[in-house]
Amino acid sequence: MNAAFPSLLRERPEAERQLWARWVLGSHSDQFLPEMVAAVEQLDREDPIAYGKPVINPGPRADDLLVITSARGRHGFVVDCPLPCRVVLLDFTGEGFEPGGNPHGFEELSTPCEGMGEAMNVVWRELEMPPEDHYISVICDDVMLTASDVVKLLALARLHQLSAIQPAVALNHELSREYGFLRQRPCVSMHRVPFVEMMAPFMRRDLWDLVLPFNRGKGSGYGLDRFALTTCGAHLNAWRFAAADCAPMTHIRRGRTIQKRYRNGLLSKEEEYLVRLRVMLAMGFDVDREIYERLEAAVSSRTAV
Repeated sequence: MNAAFPSLLRERPEAERQLWARWVLGSHSDQFLPEMVAAVEQLDREDPIAYGKPVINPGPRADDLLVITSARGRHGFVVDCPLPCRVVLLDFTGEGFEPGGNPHGFEELSTPCEGMGEAMNVVWRELEMPPEDHYISVICDDVMLTASDVVKLLALARLHQLSAIQPAVALNHELSREYGFLRQRPCVSMHRVPFVEMMAPFMRRDLWDLVLPFNRGKGSGYGLDRFALTTCGAHLNAWRFAAADCAPMTHIRRGRTIQKRYRNGLLSKEEEYLVRLRVMLAMGFDVDREIYERLEAAVSSRTAV
């Protein structure tokens, strides 16, 4: 087990550990999504996330960190109100911002990033992290979201003690068909979900710190949400994730990166498989060492975080 990865669920009952092993490395993992959805529905019957408690300043706080990825300042985020938190505009081309590319005067960071996985690694490596109990979000450049949506998202996260939250996906979003549990629902502010996607996740600092080591060396965000995020949330006894129905998002361009081959030579699904193997090792289970070492060797040339 690589010391860079934290241990997960080692002290839990064996039945619980075996269930997570089934969900993470089952031969056809997608078939177990209904089981995960049923599991969080049962958790919500026992401890509904719809019930919270009033807090001081339930919205954004000055030390929350919001990172908007962009191509030289081009992105889909709409600033319709002031954001009372730290906002960083990340140019993933590494070429710097176009003239007028940062009209709101956000903090700037320009460095080459192949995908959301690498962008999150850059954020973790280059930016000062917020204090505990604060939230971090890295938003994909083609996500249509507003600043007022962020206010709602962070208010819900604090009022309902959530470890992660994302905007629900609009009905015209391709993910509303692929992951129906993320689809926007009527007449509710949010609903519980087994995981949040890496397009616009808001993670509490303790969850972020536990998850990001499993992302080391990756270009894409594949696998981080479905496998690392969920297991880390369970390890923290904070598998409290929600999709915000009152703040839906959509993509403004078509296309997925599932067929993309990254600089490390791996496809997105191979990077996802590496995350799954890392999580299994973190739980103390055996994996195919030959495959694991080949995938680790492929990403070893990347800058470690």
